[in-house]
Amino acid sequence: MRDQLKCLEDLQKHDAKIKELTSILASIPAKIEATQNDLARVEALLATERAQLEDARKYLKEQRDLLTFEGQQISSSKQKLSQSKNPREANAAQREIDQTREMQQSREGEIKKLVEAVQSKESVLTERAGEVASLNEVVQKDRQTAEGQLADVRAELEKLQAEREGLATKVRPDVLKRYASIRNKKGSAVSPVRNGTCSACNMNIPPQLFNILRRATSIETCPYCHRIVFFEEVTVEAESGADA
Repeated sequence: MRDQLKCLEDLQKHDAKIKELTSILASIPAKIEATQNDLARVEALLATERAQLEDARKYLKEQRDLLTFEGQQISSSKQKLSQSKNPREANAAQREIDQTREMQQSREGEIKKLVEAVQSKESVLTERAGEVASLNEVVQKDRQTAEGQLADVRAELEKLQAEREGLATKVRPDVLKRYASIRNKKGSAVSPVRNGTCSACNMNIPPQLFNILRRATSIETCPYCHRIVFFEEVTVEAESGADA
């Protein structure tokens, strides 16, 4: 029975490692997706800001076109003024000139502010585009690293699963079924007894059961946590015997 207990102990170690690697295997793609999503959000923000800059440039062009048009209106009003036949026509032409010049002055001030805003935004976006490009490089490198880790984890997992299958064939079917049932309920199915205490629930093993465990002639369970328990030295001796 010692070899059975040793196989169960090894089986549990493999199952724990397989569970850990399976969790890692699931987490790596999630991390890759998270970094890609972060990059996509930053790129989307940059695209939005670029669109806003383009709108500002279009508005600036419209204002400059209006300024040119107002200059043409002033020229036309000056021509009317020079061709006026009476004071009424002259006054009307002068009012047109004055009003248009006021609009021009206001528009020139707005255009100046727009030019400064556009130039500032262009500078910021140039810097931000560089940052996004750098972030993209980091994300792609991280992705390559993560994909390499995935390959390594898959290879190790396949190796462990093959070893586990080999261990499982050495365990009696009834014992294996018992082990699987406990593991499904508890997470771990096997617990060594150290200094008379179950290492899983930290409860003292009854003396009579402790003596049975020392003989290692049967599969026993902890009366408190109901895991399979064994005297730790038994598996150490079994391993030493296998190595000898």
